[in-house]
Amino acid sequence: MDKGILLTILLIIVAIDILKQGYLSGFVSRFFRNIIKFKKIVIIGILLTTITVLYLDLPVAKLVSNKYYAKTLQGIENGARTATPNEIKEIKEKIKEEVIQKDKYSKYERFLAHQGEGDATGGTILVLLFLGFLFRNKKLIKVSKEAVMGIIAAGALVNILKYIISRLRPDVNMLPHQFFNWASWFNGTGSVDPFKSASASLPSGHSIVAVAVAFSFYYGYKNKFVKFLAIIYATVLSLSRVYGTRHWLSDVIAAAFLGVLVAKTIYEINRNKK
Repeated sequence: MDKGILLTILLIIVAIDILKQGYLSGFVSRFFRNIIKFKKIVIIGILLTTITVLYLDLPVAKLVSNKYYAKTLQGIENGARTATPNEIKEIKEKIKEEVIQKDKYSKYERFLAHQGEGDATGGTILVLLFLGFLFRNKKLIKVSKEAVMGIIAAGALVNILKYIISRLRPDVNMLPHQFFNWASWFNGTGSVDPFKSASASLPSGHSIVAVAVAFSFYYGYKNKFVKFLAIIYATVLSLSRVYGTRHWLSDVIAAAFLGVLVAKTIYEINRNKK
């Protein structure tokens, strides 16, 4: 059996047991209450994401990738987006000016990308949960359970938002302001299938999961070193998505705010659990 499938099955079994223990009880209502409670931070997150979309996304994407236009052409050829003949001609001219490095995605980038996936992150948390039981560390057990719930809640939230926003990824699209492709999709002219979240970019699924898991440990531990490691983990994994041109900078900024809110909500739900 494939390792990823095995980890997913194991994670589901463990998650069901944790759900029965009430670790995600009342999440939706408390999450929306926290949006209101921390409305100033939410507004800052929305403004920062908007400013990044308008002024930083395209320059950053071009800066970190030298196969930007080549990837865009590939997206057009694969049917991921649409383009006029003149646009295609212009893109091909841009490609001639670029130096294409075939090894753009190093083994380190692939490793980081894999760590942000649900099964890999879940597998890591399951190991920590096992160690908690092995050494009878109640704190580690509790925080690991909260992290598993963070993966589930963040995963559900990000997919809902991806379907609604339906933004093209930077590796297949040169238009950072192109949102809500579902509207044109229903008319038969869209370039993103809103029912396939892998096609959509905002918010970043890898980033929201990484941040939700990291901040489960950030809130769960008073140790400053643990908090520092949590921030570094979330930052490195999130920025790797921008460097690999799988996400716009604004995608990971939005995901970071959402991930922290998810972790905070789950922490509050289980604050009094021993």
